[in-house]
Amino acid sequence: MKPSIRDLGIDELKKLIILLGAQLYRAEQIAVWLYKKAAYSFDEMTDLPKGLIGKLSDEYVTNSLTLVSKTVSEQDHSIKYLFKTQDGHFIESVLIFQGRRRTLCLSTQVGCKMGCRFCASGKGGLLRHLACGEILDQIASVKKDRSLSPTNLVYMGMGEPLDNYDAVLKSIRIANAPWGFKIGQRRITLSTVGVVPGIKRLAKENLNQIKLSFSLHSPDNEIRTKLIPANRKYSLSEIVQALKDVRSNFKREITMEYILIENMTDRDADVKGLIEISRSLKAKVNLIPYNCIEGVDFKRPSLEKIRSFQGKLKQAGVQATVRYSAGQDIHAACGQLRLLEERKVRGRL
Repeated sequence: MKPSIRDLGIDELKKLIILLGAQLYRAEQIAVWLYKKAAYSFDEMTDLPKGLIGKLSDEYVTNSLTLVSKTVSEQDHSIKYLFKTQDGHFIESVLIFQGRRRTLCLSTQVGCKMGCRFCASGKGGLLRHLACGEILDQIASVKKDRSLSPTNLVYMGMGEPLDNYDAVLKSIRIANAPWGFKIGQRRITLSTVGVVPGIKRLAKENLNQIKLSFSLHSPDNEIRTKLIPANRKYSLSEIVQALKDVRSNFKREITMEYILIENMTDRDADVKGLIEISRSLKAKVNLIPYNCIEGVDFKRPSLEKIRSFQGKLKQAGVQATVRYSAGQDIHAACGQLRLLEERKVRGRL
């Protein structure tokens, strides 16, 4: 299995070019092909010597992912991409259209070990981390397919981004770089369920304009542990303290993701706890009505209850927006399409 050449930052690419005996400016040419033009093969790089193309092809691929399917939602026109990795795993990306914004939701792992009960990504556990190149290849694949670049990136697909810290941060730097995909930090959002060591490391990075999104989902530590088993390792109080410590390092506000589950996270006590945490972090809240997943016996609150919950937050001065999952008619929620495809594959074995 050959690595994607998008695993390499520009300095690493320059070192490789020198090692291969080519002139240094070839690295800049390759970067144009990889990011501006989203090349799918070295053969597309028509201004490179054939000898150099041959040497690069011996060691790397330009895209490590194979497109398995592409499904367009009739409801909101979002597009679900299902990719196959070189070692036979499946990952998903979703392109969401919001006015002029084209937001690409990226996966960072094959599966997930956080075990969130309301999420399909973690069913079956964590199989492996994605390499930096595999994360970036999702962007290149969508750009090639649509003949235009995503305007925004959200690291909210399959996996816990801070559990794959090094690859994720490297991909952010390359996506942001002027020689890379050139996507501004303010248009990049990194999500976490609360991996405390990763949050603390992130505070020391020179990426203080990216948005940090915290998946809270319950202000009650006991209920949160039932919903997110990883909460046993990093308790809610630890996570909130870590976020308080890094809040001043971010020029952009922290957003909290909050799932609304009937009679579990939509009670009056939950509103009170959510207000307290939101105020302490000066965070805004995205309310996400539960999206049904096969085998999970949770229910979505009524529209009246959702609006009432939102109203109480606003009355307390907390900025709260209701966000409905994009592409519900095409299984666009994290991990659903991948599970369906894996079941098909197992059925053929």
